[in-house]
Formats: sequence, structure tokens, C-alpha cells
Amino acid sequence: MREAKVIGLGIFFSFVGFVALLVISIARGPVSFESCHAAGLSAVVAGMIEALFSPITLLVIVVAFVAATWLTRKTSKSSPA
Repeated sequence: MREAKVIGLGIFFSFVGFVALLVISIARGPVSFESCHAAGLSAVVAGMIEALFSPITLLVIVVAFVAATWLTRKTSKSSPA
């Protein structure tokens, strides 16, 4: 049961972290001002793919699963031996 909680919380924390990274990258706006820009849906898809394969995203996933493991161990009651 603990493994299911860790997996569920890890996926939830990873999703929240990914959405936070995506919002930050969108709010930050374009880094450079060039004469040609991607328009419409292709820009959104490219931004999501870039955020998905970023090393920071992998770090967020690892931290999310570590936090989920720590949270489930902290909240679980220790059974007498």
C-alpha cells in the first residue's frame, strides 16, 4: 500500500512541478527578439516539448518522488515488531 501512495504522490508532485515550470517559462516570455518567431500552436507544443526534456524537469521528478517517499514514511504509523 505504501508503494502505491509513493507512486501516486510522486506522479502528482511531478505534475505540479511540471506545470509550475511551464507557467514560469511562459511568464518569462521570449528570451531573444528575432525577426521570425513560431506562431500559434507550434510555439506552444515546442515550449512543452522543451520543458519536458529539460534537465530541470528530470530533477523535479526525482525531487517529487523523494518528497513523496519522505511524506509517506513520516505519516505512516510504525507497527510494533
